[in-house]
Amino acid sequence: MKKIKLYIVDDHRMILDMWATLLAANPRFEVVGTSLDAETAIHEISLKPPDVLLLDISLPGTSGIALTKQLKEKHPAIKILGVSMHTHIILIKQLLISGASGYVSMTSSFDEMITAIIAVYEGNRYICRDSKDYITNQVISEQQTDPVYRINQLTRRELEIVNLIKEGHSSNEISDKLLLSKRTVEVHRYNIFRKLGVNNIISLISVLNKSIV
Repeated sequence: MKKIKLYIVDDHRMILDMWATLLAANPRFEVVGTSLDAETAIHEISLKPPDVLLLDISLPGTSGIALTKQLKEKHPAIKILGVSMHTHIILIKQLLISGASGYVSMTSSFDEMITAIIAVYEGNRYICRDSKDYITNQVISEQQTDPVYRINQLTRRELEIVNLIKEGHSSNEISDKLLLSKRTVEVHRYNIFRKLGVNNIISLISVLNKSIV
């Protein structure tokens, strides 16, 4: 079986040596070079291009994202796998847009690192499980603060009351219009305020104006 040629770039010598030693011990891989900075990596890779480059996003001088773009322009066949502690969606997105095929967090297991390397070598994209979970949770969190998302949590009756409140009706007037007791209307108002994360009519109207009810 043909070995996958690896080159590793990380500005921490201990981490660099650790990954190089672990990966070199795997019969699937051959570590053809390592470097602590972008400039050295560019020079050495031009002399002996690897199949897969393991690259830290945070590097002194030229960043990992900038290095990714440079190397993909000069050596489009190289597959680049970002490796970092960063989990920010924007950084991961910038890395992928710059030409990387995947991303693995420093908190990922060694087995997942191997899986990621093989995946990108075979032409696939790979995002580690930790980052996928983080991205999913962040998207859900953003959705939950979105006015439309919060409005969609209201029941049909609550939406009726919301519209009447928006029109300026008091609890007594809403009670008469919907044939409900005033206490029932007040309970609905409390639930509406809680679901929308507001504590007064002004805040309620502000949320409503940012959505369609």
